[in-house]
Amino acid sequence: MSAPSTTGMSPAPTPPPEVPTSLAEWRFKPIPRAECIEAYRPGGYHPVHFGDLFHNGRYKIINKLGYGQYSTVWLAQDVPSSEFVALKIKTAKDSVEDQEVVVLNHLNDSRASTAGSEHVIRLKDSFYHQGPNGNHLCLVFELLGFSGRLTKFPMPVAKRILKEILLGLNFLHQNGVVHGDLHPGNFLSSVKGLNSLETRNFMARIREATVEVKRIDEKLDRWAPKYLAMPQPLVETNQRLVSPIKISDLGASILTSEAPTARTPVIAIGLRSPELILNSHPFDTYIDIWSFGCLMFEMLIGEKLFALMPLMPSCNIDNRNDDNLLQMDMILGPLPENIHARWARSGNYCRPGSREHYNSMIGGPEGIPSPVPNMEETVRQALPEEAEVIFSLLREILNYDPLKRPSALEILKNSFWDGPG
Repeated sequence: MSAPSTTGMSPAPTPPPEVPTSLAEWRFKPIPRAECIEAYRPGGYHPVHFGDLFHNGRYKIINKLGYGQYSTVWLAQDVPSSEFVALKIKTAKDSVEDQEVVVLNHLNDSRASTAGSEHVIRLKDSFYHQGPNGNHLCLVFELLGFSGRLTKFPMPVAKRILKEILLGLNFLHQNGVVHGDLHPGNFLSSVKGLNSLETRNFMARIREATVEVKRIDEKLDRWAPKYLAMPQPLVETNQRLVSPIKISDLGASILTSEAPTARTPVIAIGLRSPELILNSHPFDTYIDIWSFGCLMFEMLIGEKLFALMPLMPSCNIDNRNDDNLLQMDMILGPLPENIHARWARSGNYCRPGSREHYNSMIGGPEGIPSPVPNMEETVRQALPEEAEVIFSLLREILNYDPLKRPSALEILKNSFWDGPG
């Protein structure tokens, strides 16, 4: 069936910069497994098609690697060298006064003088690209092929991965950078053979990995692409990790030289420290240390330290915060008085005059999360041979007082790394 004719149609009006909250006002039908199609509008994503050229023809788009709320990421080829790279194209709105490129350039200037730089992703190039939705910052990175999915690794593998993450964290922290969004998806690995990839292998797959984009009113739309590409992994998820492991995505990073309230980290809900939940301390490197402790537990034990539902737009953030603090109290040990003093709703969950869990809203313990094994019990059951040193280290890292948490360098000096495995 031929496409409907658009001859004689009035041109589509320029969409406003904000995505409408009502689906009735959308230009397109939602497309699953891809970025929000409605975010292709002034200030939003840049429309990209396979074969597009960027930076005066230097970078050619081959395939799509992924997307986020503020950018799309593409496999591209550096035409002069034939090298494959990752090209991150930011939304126009988030290309103004961008912090990520400032931090990445700052780190590039420090690589020669600080150890651990090989465990943080390297910025190779940056430029701006003008498109129908505005001026977009484009960042070119070395190509890495494995996004970490934490599971319970054999002890020798877990120690190697954790140690390399710590080396990367130490590099960041020594240079005054707080990552602000540590999670498994931001741990990348080199994969052998990435730069010998053949473009024809991808071209054969992309025909099945695109969805045509059509306006509901059938008018032509110059702000959105002709099709949306579905992200394609470079390697199978069971591909063996190759050193070095690298920390990526510094889009939420914070310079410690900034004003304390200048930026807010976007850490995954189950990896947030108590001071981040309660906004009780300036943002500093200790928020990364807490997140690392949660991830260390997950990698060694094979389950998340705090079992919390993802934070969706419709969720009540206060309820999620309460759940997180209650689980800390049960899993790590009683919250200190200074945290209860900052936690305005703690009285809803504790019996008056004591710290016994109690739901004051209904006069009983109902509604309080069921008791769960504390961290010490879990570690001793799962890893009896190394339980003492692991539990001791986790207790130091997950200290409720952020100023008493060890630095990445101090953690690296712990005897855990010298033990068996």
